[in-house]
Amino acid sequence: MKHLKIKAILTIAIASFLLFSTNALAVQYYTISTNSGAPINMRSGPGTNYPVMLSIPSGSRVPYYCYKYGTTVTGKYGTSNIWDQIEWRDSRGVMNIGYVSDTYVYTGSDGPVGIKCD
Repeated sequence: MKHLKIKAILTIAIASFLLFSTNALAVQYYTISTNSGAPINMRSGPGTNYPVMLSIPSGSRVPYYCYKYGTTVTGKYGTSNIWDQIEWRDSRGVMNIGYVSDTYVYTGSDGPVGIKCD
């Protein structure tokens, strides 16, 4: 009986590790850029009507989590209403999660990539 409990605990531990590792590997990194080299505004939601949280330098690689539909924007990579949820560390070192228009994110696709945000 004792061996069965140890096996069960090990199985749960291994399954938890694999689940965590799979989620950690799911994050993709993409480059954001503009034609002019101007910074890109990160917003608190998927649209130009949401407040700007901070600006990200053109050419930066950012972790991409998911997408939402919002305001239609024309940018370096076309016209789209797709907004990508990304992460960026501000000048104080604080990690921020917000949205940028997919038209400034080089994902290699004209459509959504990854999963839709909740």
